[in-house]
Amino acid sequence: MNSLVLIGLKSLVLIVAFFVCASAAGALPGVIELRTPPEAITDARLSTLLGAEAGAADVIAIGESVHGSAGLLRVQARLIRYLVENQRLRLIVWETATLRSLELARWAASCTQALSPPPIDVLYMPTAADLPLWEWVCAFNRAHPSDPIVFRGMDVWDRPWEHYASIRRLAPRLGIAAPIVDSVERACPGYDAASWQDMDSVFAQVARDGKFMPEAGYQQCRGALTALLDHARRSGIDAMKRQEPDSADAFELALSASTLLGWLGFYNFQWSHDSLGWNERDRAQGMNLMLLMEKHAAARAILAAHTSHVSHNRSPADWWGYGDLKSGVYFFEAMAGKKVFNVALTAYQASGTQGEWSLPIAASSIDKTLHDAGHVFSFFTAGAAFLSAHAKWWMQNGNFPGPFESGVEIVPRDHFDAYFFLDESRLDKALPQRPIWEP
Repeated sequence: MNSLVLIGLKSLVLIVAFFVCASAAGALPGVIELRTPPEAITDARLSTLLGAEAGAADVIAIGESVHGSAGLLRVQARLIRYLVENQRLRLIVWETATLRSLELARWAASCTQALSPPPIDVLYMPTAADLPLWEWVCAFNRAHPSDPIVFRGMDVWDRPWEHYASIRRLAPRLGIAAPIVDSVERACPGYDAASWQDMDSVFAQVARDGKFMPEAGYQQCRGALTALLDHARRSGIDAMKRQEPDSADAFELALSASTLLGWLGFYNFQWSHDSLGWNERDRAQGMNLMLLMEKHAAARAILAAHTSHVSHNRSPADWWGYGDLKSGVYFFEAMAGKKVFNVALTAYQASGTQGEWSLPIAASSIDKTLHDAGHVFSFFTAGAAFLSAHAKWWMQNGNFPGPFESGVEIVPRDHFDAYFFLDESRLDKALPQRPIWEP
């Protein structure tokens, strides 16, 4: 027999054995072992797995435990394709910043006219494994020009001076009262900046004093931005009811005010209270998700972000040792009163653009327990019977060295509705990226 044919047959046998063993090893009660690679799961199978609860949710949130991990990205892409094609969701919201994301948003819209390479570096820490999803998005929009996918980011890592410029440009056009805009100019740090060099003195003040300014002054800034946000949002909602074109500008103004609240809030507490700073970022994420759904009149949406940003947070969890961080989904549900169905993507051996995650070691590790039971690619809900073995479980979420668990400890039902597990998910190939913290 030809040696190449023999090698091919051996490879086929190994692949078949991989999935047969995986399906036979489903030893944990409540865990469904999947026999196909992520991209080959059928629509019918996903419909059964996710169930009526996902179908009734306003937002389907997909959380990855490490960015840039190829296996997790393949699961994410398959879920997004299913939700777009079978549940007719058209708004995709991503963990990348609101203004930064516009280039990719405009590219997706342009696909209705022509195919072109995606500006993938708009994403945080992009990899080769990201590309198939965006190539599919472009092809989908090409095939559905009257009903395309709309994309936008909801995070805060933009150039703050560009949001201030947006306020100066849009507020007068929309008839926002001058005293509201003037109060933002008087009270908010970095209003006159035009570069990161201009922001250095602002950052130096935070490092020295622990905050941007005395608390009273900072609260004046927050109050001014909040008033601007509220006025702009109401203006956008009213303009949409009247079918006026100004609604898009009004929501963009609200997005700038919200994003600044998150950006300033994060850095205001950077040296004094980590948890408060991270929570300010996520509060803005939740607000931005709500604003984007309102702007696009989207009754339902897909959200893709790190697991820390999509958790329900119904009970405390200490993400990365910072304390009980609250997520964008937590704030969104409270603000919008909408239902989120969230899915955690996790792995035992994981690497991505955030590095190589250390192997979990705790007896109460979800990932170690699944690995030890022989699971390779599996699905389970927060009500899976095996989860009753512990009140709290660790989920892999870190790369700290040493003989201790390096993830996040959660009550599974309080944080996620469903879980996809991979025994191994690795970094494919990191692509050139734009700066994140100072874009």
